[in-house]
Amino acid sequence: MTAVLDALRLIVSGDAEVWQITGVSLLVSGTALLIASVIGVPLGYWLAHLHGRAARLVSSLLHTLTALPTVVVGLLLFFLLSASGPLGWMDLLYTRLAMIAGQALLALPIVAALTLVAIERLPLPAFETAASLALPAWTRLRLLVGEAWPAIQSALLLAFARVFTELGAAIILGGNIRGETRTLTTVIALEHAKGDDARAIALGLILLVIALAVNAGVHSRFGRRRA
Repeated sequence: MTAVLDALRLIVSGDAEVWQITGVSLLVSGTALLIASVIGVPLGYWLAHLHGRAARLVSSLLHTLTALPTVVVGLLLFFLLSASGPLGWMDLLYTRLAMIAGQALLALPIVAALTLVAIERLPLPAFETAASLALPAWTRLRLLVGEAWPAIQSALLLAFARVFTELGAAIILGGNIRGETRTLTTVIALEHAKGDDARAIALGLILLVIALAVNAGVHSRFGRRRA
């Protein structure tokens, strides 16, 4: 109980390190989601227009990648970005950019796969209208994505929740450097290992509140669609 009270004091008092870590977490995950969205939404839209065995194979692979373990992504990028790796010359390992790359790779399959499903579930008249107007490809994309936007928003929220709460890729690629690459999940693990339960609980509460807010947003979107 004492640890919980101390945790609440850290949050209420505006502890600088606690909120700096929260800021890094939001910055890294938000940027990763933006990158995944810019690539994933058009990719999902394009895949929804493919047909045949190859299209089914790609769709199945994409859905499989949504469950890609975070440590696998972290290790893959670690070997690519390490000094002896093919991308070592970029000197990105143990930086926020490396963490963003890892989280973007985790978010991309989720965004693309759920965008694909959202576009496929649009009513036929939406496709017929877009085709009959003889619109340019980019305009058709904006029109159909706009029609499916509530479902795509839910996909974006789910992708954010996935990367915001992940630990494996963040700690492997970021190195948990104080003031630079520490995130809520990596510091929770570190502080608990050190025995500083108050700080771990404080960060855990912040993580939980943000994750619950995102989850509530997802359910709100699905609720509106059913209504």
